[in-house]
Amino acid sequence: MNRDRRIPHRIKALAAGITVALVLGLPVATPAFAFELFGIHLWGEKKQTEQAAEDIPDPIYYKVELTVDDSKLKERLESVSLLVTKRGKPPSGTIGLLTRAKNDKKRLVAALFSAARYGGTVNILINGNPFEVVPIDAVLDRGVNDVVIHIQTGPAFTFASPDAATTTGQRINLTEFGVVAGKPARSEVVVAAEKKLVSAWRDKGYAFARIASREMIADHNDRELEVDLRLDPGPLTVFGEVSVSGAEDVDPEFIIQQANIPVGATFSPKRLADGAKRLRGLGVFDSVVISEAEQPGPGNSVAISIEVSERKPRTFGVGVTAATDDGLGAETFWVHRNLFGRAESLRIEGAVSGVGRSNLSTSFDYLIAATFTKPGVWGPTTTFKSRIEAQYQDTDAFEKQSIGGSVGLSREFNDHLSGEIGLNVEYADYQDTTGPTTSLLISTPIQAIQDTRDNKLNPTSGYRLLLAAEPTYDAQNGNSFLKMQAAFSTYRAVNEERTLVLAGKIAAGSIIGTPLSQIPADRRFYAGGGGSIRGYGYQLASPRIGDMLTGGLSLVEASLEARYSLTETIGLAVFVDSGGAFTSSTPGQGGTWYTGVGAGVRYLTPVGPFRLDVGIPLNKIDGDPDFGIYLGLGQAF
Repeated sequence: MNRDRRIPHRIKALAAGITVALVLGLPVATPAFAFELFGIHLWGEKKQTEQAAEDIPDPIYYKVELTVDDSKLKERLESVSLLVTKRGKPPSGTIGLLTRAKNDKKRLVAALFSAARYGGTVNILINGNPFEVVPIDAVLDRGVNDVVIHIQTGPAFTFASPDAATTTGQRINLTEFGVVAGKPARSEVVVAAEKKLVSAWRDKGYAFARIASREMIADHNDRELEVDLRLDPGPLTVFGEVSVSGAEDVDPEFIIQQANIPVGATFSPKRLADGAKRLRGLGVFDSVVISEAEQPGPGNSVAISIEVSERKPRTFGVGVTAATDDGLGAETFWVHRNLFGRAESLRIEGAVSGVGRSNLSTSFDYLIAATFTKPGVWGPTTTFKSRIEAQYQDTDAFEKQSIGGSVGLSREFNDHLSGEIGLNVEYADYQDTTGPTTSLLISTPIQAIQDTRDNKLNPTSGYRLLLAAEPTYDAQNGNSFLKMQAAFSTYRAVNEERTLVLAGKIAAGSIIGTPLSQIPADRRFYAGGGGSIRGYGYQLASPRIGDMLTGGLSLVEASLEARYSLTETIGLAVFVDSGGAFTSSTPGQGGTWYTGVGAGVRYLTPVGPFRLDVGIPLNKIDGDPDFGIYLGLGQAF
């Protein structure tokens, strides 16, 4: 049931109290305390030296100083130094300290190469002596030893013109892979170029492509790094036999069908990645691993193995919900994910809400539904879905009691384009501004979605375009109408760190063919709420007669939001939303345009950002609160 998720005046104090509790619940820096009784440690943190004395045999304590002639690199070098980062945990014995120093020198030299410094030097002294000359059986001070790391970074190098080719003599332009003459010669650029180079050849069907040789020569006179790479592409390969392991209740042939790895087709890593993604999307596996044979088979084929681990097929769940206006609610569901061995799922659910709701209604909202889904009905990318449901809804705009069913097909045409088509039948009784009505609706909803977003839960680039149409016939009243909708949202990171993202959305809709009064109340357009125009309650930015909401024949919504990530888990947002629902079929005509502004906080979780927004209406509706608070999982759009 859709209800207003805005927090009204009467619980402002509660909202403030929750905010204070959240703030007080944040971790703060406090002194550490520990308590021991008769030599037994009871609680708190011990000092590191105490822990070391107990946990490490023959601990060697030391103090360390890192000096470098380029202060800009000091923090980076300290971060890779084991002697620096692990100074609180003493090594075991002289050999432990010498091993740490030896590893440190390799790590620090690699860090210099990463900074394009190929003429630098690293000297590590233990009690004034180079660590290389300290015997492994030397007896070091049992007090605190002195460790000094002296680093001279040397000059910065740039790339010379690179030389790259395959072992068969085909020239390779490394500029396309990031190694560009005159650019800083950072070692990781070469490593990344090698990976991209191998990946590019694998994408062409050369499954066993590898780097055959690599030479990097530092020219100290010209301060240039010469890069010479040779790629062994191996044979052009095709997909070989596909095998499945780990399947118990799921049909292995169905797994192979859904993976869609055609034997004899040119090898493609993307096909393997798409197959693994498709299998995980079935919901019947805990894990899916697709691997390739290490050696070519007959006819330069690559055998493929699919290893799966199945989930338990049945799940039962219950939940409790609470909303300020809606009161208490409860929901439960039972699902079987693999009815007949080919990932067919059946979900039976029930929900009731409105216990103690704030309006005068004494009725409860309820929903009872069963949904059957069968993937792979016509090829691996087509899914069949059917559903029957009965429900009662009581919103600010209407009351509705209905029973209905639907069947439909969805298909993924490529990585970004998907579509759906269905047939819905619904019988419903309504009570709204026009009085009691009854309808028997038969509709064929169609929609297409183009989605290029880099992250569905928290996008920083790309766009999403939705086009939808639903021709509907009301067999009870002899009316026909067409409901059309379009929505476009786009996202752009404006800084290199991708911490500041601008997001924009525009949506429009129109109903044609029947007057407003003859359109069933729940099929009309409404605006307002957390996913629409913030600052206004759910559906409240819509046409009305007196205090009664009527809904409209058209809709316009536009939003602009700036999102800034303070940390990896905390983000901020500011936004402006504008639009409304209108009585004319032409969007923007026959109604009021509403605008809300506000700000919000995001807490990033693995299932998407938890969102708290505060919106202020710029043209306030009489009797409504001065602001709205909205909670949700996921970005507003």
